[in-house]
Amino acid sequence: MRVLVAGATGVIGSRLVPLLTAVGPEVVGLVRTSAGSASWRGRVPRLR
Repeated sequence: MRVLVAGATGVIGSRLVPLLTAVGPEVVGLVRTSAGSASWRGRVPRLR
């Protein structure tokens, strides 16, 4: 299963992404700016 998390670096998304990756689906994170995504690089395989 593939899951898209819009706002992956936001308040809810930043808590949701680790929970989803622990359960097993492929997580695709969608972020507004590349500056906010720097901390997620390597933790989410597909970050856009």
